[in-house]
Amino acid sequence: MSKMSTSQRMFLSGVVEGFYGRPWTMEQRKELFRREQKWGLNTYLYAPKDDYKHRMYWRELYTSEEAEQLITLISAAKEHDIQFIYAISPGLDITFSNPKEVAALKRKLSQVCEFGCRSFALLFDDIEPEMCAADKEAFSSFAHAQVSVTNQVYQHLHESQNFLFCPTDYCAAFCTPNVSQSSYLHTVGEKLLPGIDILWTGPKVVSKDISVESIEEVSSVLRRPPVIWDNIHANDYDPQRLFMGPFKNRPTELIPKLRGVLTNPNCEFEPNFVAIHTLGTWCKSNTGQKDVAMDGEDQGSDYNPKEALRLALSDWLVEFGVANQPDVSRAGSGRAKKESSDEEPMQTDEYVPGPRENPLYTAEPLTLEDLNLLADLFYLPYEYGPTALTMLQELQWLRGNSNAATFGLVVADNNKAKEWRERAEHFEDLCAAVVRMFNRLSNAPNRTILYDLYNYICDIKSGVSLARAFVNSLGGRNPSPSQVINDDPEPWGFRGGLSGEFQRMLPCHGNRDLFRNPPATRVYTIRPCTPKDKSEVLKLSKEMQSDATLQQASLISDGLVDGQITPSKHCDLVLEDEVGICGFALALTDAKTALTMSQYPETMLRDFPSLMVLQIHPRVPDPNTAKRLIGNMLSLLQEAGSTGVFCEFRSNDRRMPDFLRTLGLLHVLTVEGLQTGLVIMGTKL
Repeated sequence: MSKMSTSQRMFLSGVVEGFYGRPWTMEQRKELFRREQKWGLNTYLYAPKDDYKHRMYWRELYTSEEAEQLITLISAAKEHDIQFIYAISPGLDITFSNPKEVAALKRKLSQVCEFGCRSFALLFDDIEPEMCAADKEAFSSFAHAQVSVTNQVYQHLHESQNFLFCPTDYCAAFCTPNVSQSSYLHTVGEKLLPGIDILWTGPKVVSKDISVESIEEVSSVLRRPPVIWDNIHANDYDPQRLFMGPFKNRPTELIPKLRGVLTNPNCEFEPNFVAIHTLGTWCKSNTGQKDVAMDGEDQGSDYNPKEALRLALSDWLVEFGVANQPDVSRAGSGRAKKESSDEEPMQTDEYVPGPRENPLYTAEPLTLEDLNLLADLFYLPYEYGPTALTMLQELQWLRGNSNAATFGLVVADNNKAKEWRERAEHFEDLCAAVVRMFNRLSNAPNRTILYDLYNYICDIKSGVSLARAFVNSLGGRNPSPSQVINDDPEPWGFRGGLSGEFQRMLPCHGNRDLFRNPPATRVYTIRPCTPKDKSEVLKLSKEMQSDATLQQASLISDGLVDGQITPSKHCDLVLEDEVGICGFALALTDAKTALTMSQYPETMLRDFPSLMVLQIHPRVPDPNTAKRLIGNMLSLLQEAGSTGVFCEFRSNDRRMPDFLRTLGLLHVLTVEGLQTGLVIMGTKL
């Protein structure tokens, strides 16, 4: 059978089952074929990494039972006009120079050919690039060894419709020193027979963008356009993540420059509805115009990711409404469908609650808005959906401006406090929408989809609930006891397990991590100082300073603490826990009112007119609590019109200055003419 030229062969579009983990079931694959045909896709590449006879035991022939399953699967693909490509991965242990190894490979693929398969792929991905001694004697390079075996197998299968080769350097990041100068790729391009197509993942294993320029570069080296093996929706590298955003950041201008695009999606079958549906929409957009609508806003583009996502979710919503219960009888768990018997009389009358009884529980139906939220929460590897991004930004702002929440208790008309409350309410609404989505999904008639999603939606609901409780605690509201972040949490109160613990100990972990400092594990109250508190404030001050320190020259701050100087209005706050007062911040908006002599230069007082004295007991381990107290006082001073504040410390009183340095709120001021033994820290407002 003569080989068709590249221009005569169809553009390959479809799905790779190429992930690590439990392979899809036969029924799931048949459903995939139905969906591919409906959405205009034409290819399925069989390459599940955990199929032993695909990779680890590649030499072994299929048993009669296994053969029957593959024959059925290949026939099902043909029924739906889907090209079935059988892939094999011998690279873990093949000896390229051994004729018996090559014969075993030919024998295995000939067996699959007897099943009715006419397209094949030879994969050498994810293997060590080292040859054994025998291969080093026979071949000048790893690339020469792979090409030699691949060409032999390709010629053996002389009637194959399509034959694909996956190189070991299958993305630009793996090429040494780069794509254009890679000796490996140049050898593959020069020596691999022209009828063999080459798989390529783009700039990286999981590529954020695939540009026309990058494809033109690799096509020049390979001497043929590649077939994209796209991992944008793959999640086998992180079982806690799922990707249900649209196929995007691949301009449709790529289509005429490629031999095909195959997506290697999530391990879970049902959540791939969006990934495959939107790929189908992308493949139909073959006018060659560049997709500039990376944010989905440019309606003039031939492919709009936002619109493609809407179409996919609209179709998926219909699927959620179709009652579908997986067959649990084979799994050994749950109950198989009951059969009626004389011993189990059937319910014949419908229960109706009385006027004083609880109404029957009615599940709210799932909405398109729920699915939009679901996709936003589980979007793509390099970006969150709009709603998820908003939630992260709001939480970061609320946490960073938490002092405004308590400040609002002191000064009711503060604009910052009002903004904090409004944004906290907005965050509360977003969290409530996630919980509502979870409840509706949990009651969807299609249990097959739910069970693939459940671990993920349960996890995000728990994470959102914890964030919700955290914001409530910042705003002075007591969260539910089941959601409090405390010293002795339940196992479900923290995420990530041992893997998460290891990652948090490593440098530069979590560039999206909002909680770089641990949240408060005790309940603290920040409130105005009352006359009854003054003795406790003075007691705390003396407890934190040695007798030798107190015998040194007196400071203005001493007068604020012992009551000889009255703090400015609203500028007296105490920090209190379950034991009692554990901190305070007192201030004068205009320090000059307390000066009896020229202790400080006029130039300093012009930039830092206010004086603050503060103390935090060592039993307060959480720096965020101290930040809130100090931040509240700084806000009060700024509200009073101050442009800067300073604090006085004796030079042998190192604890508080060192602590303030770690907080980063105040810095040491260089002031000429200061009396000996005095340290001044301050900040501009």
